Amino acid sequence: MTSKHWNVIVCGGGLSGVCAATAAARNGATTLLVERDGCLGGTMTNALVGPMMTFHSPGASPSRRGAEQVVGGLAQEVVDRLVAMHASPGHILDTSDYCYTITPFDAEALKLVCQRLLLEAGAQILYHALVTGVVKDGNTLTGIQVTHKAGSEVLEADVVIDATGDADVAWLAGAPFEFGRPEDGRVQPVSLMFKLSHVDNAALQAYTAAHPAEAHLSPEQAQAYLAQPLNKNAGFTEKLQQYIAAGKIPIQREDILFFNTNYADEVIVNTSRIAGVNPLDPWALSAAENLAREQVAGLYDFFKNEIPGFAQARLVAVGQRLGVRESRRIRGEYVLTGQDILEQRRFPDAIAQSAYPVDIHSLVPGENSTGNYAYHGETYDIPYRCLVPLEIDQLLVAGRCISTTREAQGSVRVSPTCMAFGQAAGTAAVLSMRQECPPRQVETGALRQLLSAQGALLA
Repeated sequence: MTSKHWNVIVCGGGLSGVCAATAAARNGATTLLVERDGCLGGTMTNALVGPMMTFHSPGASPSRRGAEQVVGGLAQEVVDRLVAMHASPGHILDTSDYCYTITPFDAEALKLVCQRLLLEAGAQILYHALVTGVVKDGNTLTGIQVTHKAGSEVLEADVVIDATGDADVAWLAGAPFEFGRPEDGRVQPVSLMFKLSHVDNAALQAYTAAHPAEAHLSPEQAQAYLAQPLNKNAGFTEKLQQYIAAGKIPIQREDILFFNTNYADEVIVNTSRIAGVNPLDPWALSAAENLAREQVAGLYDFFKNEIPGFAQARLVAVGQRLGVRESRRIRGEYVLTGQDILEQRRFPDAIAQSAYPVDIHSLVPGENSTGNYAYHGETYDIPYRCLVPLEIDQLLVAGRCISTTREAQGSVRVSPTCMAFGQAAGTAAVLSMRQECPPRQVETGALRQLLSAQGALLA
């Protein structure tokens, strides 16, 4: 009979959770990962979010030369495995200059990479299980309750890692959290991603090169765009607005955004947008799913009729669920702020770096996004204390729900950075057992040393 106690239980099988569980298992902990779906990869596979962005900082150089990689470790291993499977080109230039690199990938291959990482490390995986409760001894978390096809059961652990994205475990445990912007509680809009195949990429690139302003590219950016087959694509504002004005798409959005996957004839479209949705309200999410599918239908028609290269395109996949950019953020031992990012602050207990812009999409229908939030390219630290929730012991958090302000969350929420959080949380969980102390008391010098030895890139 399978034991119902593990050293570490990770809740959530997105990339952050996968890295947390892999790190814990590789460092000797008996480890279980609990996932609500039937595969791993989270939003990057089930919601079709892509590409990964960004692993690099361009630094302060105006020419964008001499870029520095700022995320490594398990996150880079995921990419290396994808490249070895011919399922990713690796890191390529973001020709729009929004960030330094983007990393396209094949979502089906990513599911397999995640699975292999965990099983090779000796971790167990429980699919189709939803965390519906926790077990506590005072303020100490001792386990979780899951509900699945066989009913409900309690799973015990020395340390639990919440990688659910929405901080579900921390919330169930009673940890303090914040939600939305302070003045009204609104969060960033949700989107439903979809994939188009049979794209004539050569025709698309030729049109874009001839009309760079329409695609939001400078002449210099257009040259870089033509130099590689896989790219970020944006713009076509006037065409889209005419379609919207004619009532052909039930959406309020300023332009379109899409990316090549690992294949030149295939793109992921990130244009659906529904603002004013509480992603923790299942009724609101259900209504949003219906509206989003109508948006996808209208956008598919728009691409086929208005964007060169898409006349023969086929709609081959739509995300299994909406992509959620923002929900709960725990209150931790330290709250990372937008000012920390703007000033590129360094911390003695840093467990990850990032160079992604502060990216906050519009909260009001029709309102433009804030884009880079006056920050671009420099590297900043994320301290370990952001993974440690207040008031609850034996719990760590990884992913977009770590302790930040909403401005800072607009930067840290991307996949490479979240994978770094996961590796740090899984490693810290093991160190807390070795040092015989709660995770909040882990000696961070030893944590940083072990992370660096295992490939993490720390300043």
